[in-house]
Amino acid sequence: MTDQAASLRVIRGQRRDTPPTIRTRQRAIAITGGKGGVGKSTIAVGLATAYVAAQSRTLLVDADFGMADLNLLLGVAPTRTLLDALDGTPVEDVLVTAHGITLLPAQNGSYALATMGSGAHRRTLDLIATLSAQFDTIVLDVAAGIGASQSAIAGAAADQLIVVNPEPLSMADAYACIKVLAGHQGVRHAFVVPNRVTSTAQGDDIVGRLTELVNRFLDVSLTALPAVPADPAVSEAAIAGVPLLAHRPDSPAARAITRLARALDTASTPDTRSDVARGFWRRHLSAGGESL
Repeated sequence: MTDQAASLRVIRGQRRDTPPTIRTRQRAIAITGGKGGVGKSTIAVGLATAYVAAQSRTLLVDADFGMADLNLLLGVAPTRTLLDALDGTPVEDVLVTAHGITLLPAQNGSYALATMGSGAHRRTLDLIATLSAQFDTIVLDVAAGIGASQSAIAGAAADQLIVVNPEPLSMADAYACIKVLAGHQGVRHAFVVPNRVTSTAQGDDIVGRLTELVNRFLDVSLTALPAVPADPAVSEAAIAGVPLLAHRPDSPAARAITRLARALDTASTPDTRSDVARGFWRRHLSAGGESL
């Protein structure tokens, strides 16, 4: 009973011990998961907010190119988008800042962005790479699905974070996402965060079942991260157009996302050279170098 009570305190954001502080260093995290509606954007904005609070210069990229919504979660209305940057507008003129986060916005309902080819994907990654020197942290909110666009963007980042919730379809799509990243992008490690769980046991069960499936069929290792509980404050923050960690910093989900950011910062992955970050990209990205 004591262990169970302690576990519940963790997921409800009532843990009294203080986690390690977040370091200022280079990191790039792709937030993905295959299925839409699992909370990828909430996690992406939450992580970006947590890193900004830790004095990390943070770029948030809306990589859901044709169904973008990060601007709504941040309460901004960009006048230019990634499409303008791809058409020749200096990328610095496209960036917008809100709540300390710098956003590279996409465009909701843009057929051109949603259907752009591999050449445009490479140019997008090159645009992001040109901004790398200005930031410590890059968070990419990847669109739902397992197509070429999604896997190329997710696979380029140094780390991949798979968001999965208790729905059976979410589990199946998370596995499919990992399978594609492994087969087409050479990813051999991913982080898993259970989202919208109602108990620590439910989060552990999600991670356990997904890990068992991956271990059975794929050459990929998974690292479990702190679960994020179901919390009405998430919807309240979205309606207000304010990041959850700014709108309700003491809510259970906000506290869990802060723990998640700290856990990501201290987790060791199999290809980490030391406790110093590997940098932004899994492979070299530059206007004149190898891209995808």
